Amino acid sequence: MSVIEAFLLLIIGFVIGVPASMVGLGGGFIIVPTLILIFRLPAQNAIAISLVAISGTSFSATIGYLRQKRVDFKLSLLYDLLDIPGVIIGAYLTTIFSSNVLTGICGFFIASISLLLVKRGEVTPSSVKNREVRLRDKGWRRRVVDSSGRVFEYAIHKPGLVLISSFMSGFVAGLCGLGGGITDTATMVLLCVPPHVAVASSELAMALTNGAGVITHGLLENILLEYAFPITMGTIIGAQMGCLLAKRVKGKALKSILSAIAFLLGLRLILSLFNI
Repeated sequence: MSVIEAFLLLIIGFVIGVPASMVGLGGGFIIVPTLILIFRLPAQNAIAISLVAISGTSFSATIGYLRQKRVDFKLSLLYDLLDIPGVIIGAYLTTIFSSNVLTGICGFFIASISLLLVKRGEVTPSSVKNREVRLRDKGWRRRVVDSSGRVFEYAIHKPGLVLISSFMSGFVAGLCGLGGGITDTATMVLLCVPPHVAVASSELAMALTNGAGVITHGLLENILLEYAFPITMGTIIGAQMGCLLAKRVKGKALKSILSAIAFLLGLRLILSLFNI
């Protein structure tokens, strides 16, 4: 690899790390197609490198959100209960499917994720009212007080959905190199977890999941360190910047941009199956 390519990977990692960490994602849905389409890497290697890179995003972002005291530790750990089995099964399947099939699967998941991003709107007054009503009902009551003194109170009423999301986020991470953040964050919001807490807690959950995925793909010898190192350094730096900006910037516009990019890249991967 040339110095120019390494520098380009560093920049790509930074550019992806900033917005991804702001909305509770790892950025794998952009990293995987970038490595396949621009750097012409086999899908197995692109998936493994993506996991290393988004591990940098999630670990770096987690540190930032821990400083802000917006992480719900127990909720994050609950989301990690079935992650590791999902990661192992997903990573193993990369040794069975051909590179072309994996490319198509990744494209499908990436396009699907883009649509979920579109549907994940900002909190509205009606949703806030709904959360207040649900807090009066029975459920797993949670309370988070951040570093600025802001209080977040909510209740978890469907733990089964958490476990399904836990397995699926791990499976998608191992199979497609995606962090699973969209799965975790989306279900947290559906469970009426405040978005700021959902984003922060999702990053911690992803950090543990992605770490398991990196180990699994490392044992399968899918990681190319010359590509993984520069892009991961970029995501680490970008994630710290994203955590700082998350306090000041609304995520709605960023999610719209990310979803549009993800859909186009996912569609491009799907079309590549037909040599288009």
